[in-house]
Amino acid sequence: MEEIECHPLLQITPETVKKVRQLCDIDDVKRINESLDIVEEWIKKQDHLAEGGSYLCRSLLERVYLLSKGSVEETKRRVERLLTSRGMMPELVMNRTVEEFEAQWEVVNYVPLPKLHPVDQSRVMVTQFLTEKLDPFSILTYFRYCFLIGEYRINYDYTTSERFVIDLTNIHLGLLSKLNPIVIKKAEVLCTEGIGTKIKGIHILNAPPFIDKLVFLLKQALREKVANRVHVHNSYEDLHKHIPRDMLPKDYGGDEQSVSKLCDQWKEQLRTEEAKKKIKSLEKMVSDESKRQTSKFNEEYMGMPGSFRKLTVD
Repeated sequence: MEEIECHPLLQITPETVKKVRQLCDIDDVKRINESLDIVEEWIKKQDHLAEGGSYLCRSLLERVYLLSKGSVEETKRRVERLLTSRGMMPELVMNRTVEEFEAQWEVVNYVPLPKLHPVDQSRVMVTQFLTEKLDPFSILTYFRYCFLIGEYRINYDYTTSERFVIDLTNIHLGLLSKLNPIVIKKAEVLCTEGIGTKIKGIHILNAPPFIDKLVFLLKQALREKVANRVHVHNSYEDLHKHIPRDMLPKDYGGDEQSVSKLCDQWKEQLRTEEAKKKIKSLEKMVSDESKRQTSKFNEEYMGMPGSFRKLTVD
């Protein structure tokens, strides 16, 4: 019988696995394993990917394969993008320790919800601002933590898409000065192009009076397809039309544990030796550009940060 490695804070069942595979048009375990064998052998033969690729565990590789709709060639392309883009954006994903986020935790919560969305099997991630005193908040540190959680989680999770709930309680105009559009754009590129995650929705709650300016800034930094999935909800009941109550925290009229309790569980988990070891191994998931035979990919993506539009907010 097939065994899927799971995590105590993520609810994954055999039925979940079946549904996700069906959504990706894949439901043949033998085909999955044979395809992953081919990809692993291919990685070993790529001089610039061999070392970094050796830290891609089988479960993570399977998630990439699912994102690729069962295409071996597309899986190879996504692996290439993952390892290369991580090396190009070290400020987002390198040299991280759990301890560096202690001050950030006093300002903002960020946590995956235990259950997957019943319709599209997406994982819902919640951001919750805890105080009006935003001085310790850094958008770069925030994204570093988001990617730490995401890259650690993807080793155990079984989904190809995510939704983001952003609670803007306690937010004031001072936040706008902390939102660097270039950092936001880089984060989106790494999330959708590097890791390959599909963003199903961005749901904003408890919007402040200046929400139009905030949404404008956010949308300018996102691709049009993702920007069109930004929703501002005027009530929790409106949110429930998109995300079922039974999977939402009590904070938002749901049945799940509070955001703070879920966050405490994740902090405790990330402080374990197992998690620290896994996080350390993530550092090595990068391509070795000195061994790449062609610079075509590098030229294409290194130009991206320099091509971003200059953004202004009135």
